[in-house]
Amino acid sequence: MHSPKQGPRSGSTATTAATATIPAPAPAEADAPAGISAARLNACRTAAGAAALQRAIRALTPEEVAKLARSLEFEAVIEGAPPDLLAALRPRLRQLRPPRLPSLERRCWAPLQRFLSDREAPEPGAPWIVPRRVVVRLWDEIARRHPELLDQLRRRLVVALFDDDAAGQDEVSTQVGDLAAFFVNNTAVKAVPGLNEDDAPAVRFIARVLKWHRLIMPNVRYYQQVAAAQAARSQVDALRLHTNWYTVYERLDEQFDLYLIYLFEMTPSPADVIDAFPFYFDTLEKADGLVMDWLAYRCERLAQGIADILAKPLRTLPSDTLFELFLLVQQLAKLTERIGRLPVFARNRKGRPPAATPFDGVMRRVPGDGLDRAVDCFLDDLHDLLNGTPDRQERSARLLPRFAVALPVLLGLFDTGDKASRAARARFRLGEMTLETVDRFSRNTTLAPQTRRDLGLKALPAVEMCRRFGLSEDAEGLARRLRR
Repeated sequence: MHSPKQGPRSGSTATTAATATIPAPAPAEADAPAGISAARLNACRTAAGAAALQRAIRALTPEEVAKLARSLEFEAVIEGAPPDLLAALRPRLRQLRPPRLPSLERRCWAPLQRFLSDREAPEPGAPWIVPRRVVVRLWDEIARRHPELLDQLRRRLVVALFDDDAAGQDEVSTQVGDLAAFFVNNTAVKAVPGLNEDDAPAVRFIARVLKWHRLIMPNVRYYQQVAAAQAARSQVDALRLHTNWYTVYERLDEQFDLYLIYLFEMTPSPADVIDAFPFYFDTLEKADGLVMDWLAYRCERLAQGIADILAKPLRTLPSDTLFELFLLVQQLAKLTERIGRLPVFARNRKGRPPAATPFDGVMRRVPGDGLDRAVDCFLDDLHDLLNGTPDRQERSARLLPRFAVALPVLLGLFDTGDKASRAARARFRLGEMTLETVDRFSRNTTLAPQTRRDLGLKALPAVEMCRRFGLSEDAEGLARRLRR
């Protein structure tokens, strides 16, 4: 019996020497299936140097990428380590996502796939973001300590794959997963070469997932696959009715927070998960733990995304980036508003002081001058809509309706209740200048009446926005004039 051969896991560049050791079956071009070129496949295996290899990979069709990946993955199952060429092919695989042939190592970490990250260092305070480097080091140590057992499992996996024996493959996956779960739950981090104490939170999270995934994963997969969940009118209803949550909660309620992390990762709006399970969130006694850490991290990431965009000259950004900004603002506002209504954060909960919350200071990540830039950008877009060139008018007409919804929300995130605050001053300036600009346009007699009416109707979202700033009377009168 031999130990699994160690090879590069990710990011390595194939060299001539490395690719020369890879078997290169080259069937005649006439025998290749339609749409697949044996010559292009062989060019990847025999490329001389990194640049030539990248050119050969870019030339592959999606069908050829899938075929080459399957061949390389069979090699990985047999040899115990992925060929260098598979690492070079991974960017195309991430893009195309063809059906994969999981190796023994990949089957071992399958319950963690949703949480694996390509980052090298662990993320402080976010143990569910698991660097691939960590599982690679764990696997290396498992292979070093149990070479005979892994070699036996690998041989059984090869037989099951060639026989298309799904039950046999599942049995191998279960056994290698049990081996990893026992190892990770009973091995100190310092005993694993290449890991240190900074990796300990991620390793503890891995240990917990591997220990309990058999209870959690079937329910996760059920939610992903059941057609009724996809057809539900409400995401909250889908989560309540089609996640089998009661199975987890009744049998092992202490692991319910781990199940919620899976749902958070799968659901577009985390606030829907909170609404779906009030029996859990409304009975929280402390504002800490895995769930609260995830929500705090999510808020911080959304705020950081907003800050990154607002730090740039907004007028130079493409429309898609601004649409992304609007989406981030609305997601953050919805999530922080829902979190703020949790009983654990109530201001007068049974006469006790409110729980310390990690969410109150999240907007400190967004510099205040970003507000002024956003207001200036909106006013410039409004000017372009009413007075700009046709191409400027077209761009502003696309942006303005969503900008008019997102900008008051952004200002609200900064609102402290102080009338002298930066958000309050920006809101006053935005409302006054918007109404003044549109009013001046509506009185412009040099424009053809139809042109003035068409552009005025496109400016209505900006006028309606001003209602949210306490300018309802002025906005209503101006809106009637624009509609005439």
